[in-house]
Amino acid sequence: MARDRLTVGNLTVNPGERAYGFLFVATLAARTEVRIPIHVLHGLEDGPTTCLEATLQGWEPMGAEILRQALQRVDPTQLRGTILCLPFANPLAVEFGGSIEGAGQRVNPADQIDLNKVWPGKTSNAWLTERMAAVIWNEIIMRCQYLLDLHDGTASSDELPVAFPHAFPPDPASAVAAAGPADGVGGGAIVGTGAQPGGLSPAQMQAVNQKMREMAIAFGSRVIWWREQPLVSTMLSGAAALAGIVPLVAEAGGANTLDATIGEAVECTLNVLKYLNMIDGTLVLPKRQIMVSNYAIMRSQTGGFYHAEPGTRLGVEVRKGDLLGRVIDPLTSEVTEECRAPTNGLIISRRVIMPLNPGGYIAHIADTDSIIWERMNA
Repeated sequence: MARDRLTVGNLTVNPGERAYGFLFVATLAARTEVRIPIHVLHGLEDGPTTCLEATLQGWEPMGAEILRQALQRVDPTQLRGTILCLPFANPLAVEFGGSIEGAGQRVNPADQIDLNKVWPGKTSNAWLTERMAAVIWNEIIMRCQYLLDLHDGTASSDELPVAFPHAFPPDPASAVAAAGPADGVGGGAIVGTGAQPGGLSPAQMQAVNQKMREMAIAFGSRVIWWREQPLVSTMLSGAAALAGIVPLVAEAGGANTLDATIGEAVECTLNVLKYLNMIDGTLVLPKRQIMVSNYAIMRSQTGGFYHAEPGTRLGVEVRKGDLLGRVIDPLTSEVTEECRAPTNGLIISRRVIMPLNPGGYIAHIADTDSIIWERMNA
């Protein structure tokens, strides 16, 4: 039986077609329209509807390039199901949040609110960012069975592809973390609380966990950070899981740079579509995959210029206490800080853009003492 046309945003897409358009949100005071770009591939055959989304935070733009490259390799006439792609979920944060040539900022400059803290959004008595979330939620997310939420190492750091599945905890009664509205102006952002958040039964929560775990492994990153913690219902991945949509958060790339991590992440994105049987092909996997339960995020204690030790590269294994680099006073050349690995592990992300201030990223390290699953691939 032939599939129906799909109408989303300003688009009507026939089966077997690709189209580009937008979701209209609002008009600003100077009559600038707030529009969220969309890229839709509507397959000829039935299959899942999957959202591929990036740039919730404007200082993490490289997911847009990953999605662009990946979807240029997908033929909609051979696609099973539908891909709803949001390469720039927070366009104002990319366009206007930073310097002229910057990557934007984390929050929406129109109201200084983080788009990843207001899901599923609001349609009345709402900040602009909450309205953006509501439009995305109602027009895109709620049509989907699966979600790939791409982030990157911010403008400061590069990053290997890594999957960050955030699963329901074992106790259904603690499934949802405490969360509030954007700034105390009203409720409506909580999807659910108690033993059955969002109406999911314990069995349904475990089913979401299992699919999330399988999708994380199929994503094909060298490292998977598996967490079983109360979900934050105002984050996109938490809200999606509570609605029964299987989410996978992943990070790759960064420093506003087209480097080798982008190509790896493109293959990982295509792996998800292969796993969901939306496209044909064999999964492209690394020689070794590990799943860890702990992940160390290192931040600088001082400001200055960070000089990495030779050999401190992405994917390198380090031992606890190893010297990763030094922060140098750019005026006096004094070493103000020695940055040492806090755990045994693999370097997943590292600082590459200068200068840095106290609290700036130095490195992300996957804790290899917390490996809970490991696989060697052919």
